[in-house]
Amino acid sequence: MRKFVPLLVLTAALSGCMTVTVSSNQFVPRDAHKLALLKTRAPTYQLRDLEFVQADGSVSRGVYFSQPKAEATVFYLLGSGVRLDASGAFFLTPFADMNLNVIAFDYRSFGRSDATTAKHGLKEIETDTLVLYDYARGLVQGRLIVHGHSFGSFVAANLAEQRPLDGVVLEGTGTDPKTYAQNLTPWFAKPFVSYKLDGDVAQVDNRRSLQNIQFPILIIAGKRDTTTPEATARVLFDELKQSKKSFISVDAGHMDAMLFPETKAAYGAFLSEVTSAK
Repeated sequence: MRKFVPLLVLTAALSGCMTVTVSSNQFVPRDAHKLALLKTRAPTYQLRDLEFVQADGSVSRGVYFSQPKAEATVFYLLGSGVRLDASGAFFLTPFADMNLNVIAFDYRSFGRSDATTAKHGLKEIETDTLVLYDYARGLVQGRLIVHGHSFGSFVAANLAEQRPLDGVVLEGTGTDPKTYAQNLTPWFAKPFVSYKLDGDVAQVDNRRSLQNIQFPILIIAGKRDTTTPEATARVLFDELKQSKKSFISVDAGHMDAMLFPETKAAYGAFLSEVTSAK
């Protein structure tokens, strides 16, 4: 049973008598943003399935969301726990609004993608992403922008350190995993919590990954984002040495910054910067 039913009962007990209406709609799942909805949300676009076999035999599967007259293509790196089939329409539709194509893959052993080994940590995802970017680069003529959201922004920063990109966009981003974990800890618990960074996570720092890039970068933050707060994204931005950098903050949470007109306007200006830098 879902949590809201006991919550409503508790509320009723505390506030006096009330009637709680229970229907099947509260229990039957529905994907409100599933990938198939792109057919109606972006009817001029074609959706092509992609499949790439990694060196260890793992299979990365994704989509190429495109139309012939698009201005550029985005290599989109999803946030943690986001699957293309369940949420693809939500995350890809804003790019269609801006006349941009998108290539995106589910991470290994998740969603559409499979893995031949039990290993599916950050190191494996970063290795997969390098090869997938090269594969995408071979598919695309013209500009290819790397856009990472949340967890994907850390993967994007690692990619930016190892490839000469046309440009990179970090949305809902931060500096390092320790700060990310601290942001998720309630204020009243912080005095009692210590943080141990284990394995490959201990080496992650977006400031270090991006310190020598020479291509344009755009950082997108949400003023209501409590997962990767605006202030953390601003710290990252301020420490970047790159002169061709821009920052946009909108009245968004962690997931919806790309829905705002101000964000799309900033994206357009960023694309112009990418063009002038070539």
